[in-house]
Amino acid sequence: MAEIRTVLGDIDAAQMGFTMAHEHILTHPKGSGSKAEIGHHLDSVDKAIQMLQEFKAIDGGGIIETTPESWGRNTPGMVEASQKSGVHVVACTGYICEEHGMEPEVSDWSINHIADRMIKDITEGMDGTMVKAGWVKAGTAYMHITPNEEKVLRAAARTAIETGVCMHTHTTSGTMGIEQIEIVESEGLDLERMIIAHVDRNLDLWYHRKLLSKGVYIIYDGPGKVKYYPDSARVEVLRQLVADGYERKIMLSNDMGRRSHHRVYGYGPGFNWIKERFLPRLIEEGFTEDTLDNFMIHNPATIYAMIK
Repeated sequence: MAEIRTVLGDIDAAQMGFTMAHEHILTHPKGSGSKAEIGHHLDSVDKAIQMLQEFKAIDGGGIIETTPESWGRNTPGMVEASQKSGVHVVACTGYICEEHGMEPEVSDWSINHIADRMIKDITEGMDGTMVKAGWVKAGTAYMHITPNEEKVLRAAARTAIETGVCMHTHTTSGTMGIEQIEIVESEGLDLERMIIAHVDRNLDLWYHRKLLSKGVYIIYDGPGKVKYYPDSARVEVLRQLVADGYERKIMLSNDMGRRSHHRVYGYGPGFNWIKERFLPRLIEEGFTEDTLDNFMIHNPATIYAMIK
């Protein structure tokens, strides 16, 4: 039986149901600068419960929570929100990228030491608890990879190989995905166990085909964010990738990491928007229900399941 490691324990992957593959329910970024401003703080457990209850009301099943320790991971809060909403929450270990927070000691730590810290989060528990992470995160800067980011990519690949979880990466403005693949492939990671997020910030059909041809999964987490691209552009690239045979390697989400993304903080659109707005549009645009089920149900259940 394939199992996914949630904050409430391991479950049969088939129990996840309709899943948002890259989201935030609780954050508290550390450091200084714009990313530490209040708008990036999703720091109310009560509101996290409410947002998940609203998601559950439209038959939402699972949230892949992408907040690592350096971005303010709240392990007890995730547990409470999952318990009170009935939504499965899958937490992560690792880092977003160097810009978004790494301990100064990372420069001195070995790759294996970083991996050991990640492995502990997955096998023993996070933040002094027995609540375990279900996947490992790494990421890179805009159009380059810092030395520390390369160390973390290698450590994350080793962690995924050792523990059986998948590896899921942040790309800044959708860049450096090919280079990420080259690094983790050199570590021996099976690329069928890798996910690359934010790729629709770089809406280049050739680029997405190159990524997918290596066997990785990709996440479009920008639908509705028209400041990057209109959804018409996303729809057309998705249409071509499905025609190319890649629908079992694509997931959709919204990456809502700011208060301004969430209805419970007085803004929007909230987690329900993909199901209530974007998926109906895809049906109107000629996508099938089976394809959407792959994007939202079957693909997340496959890739987030642990290999034991």
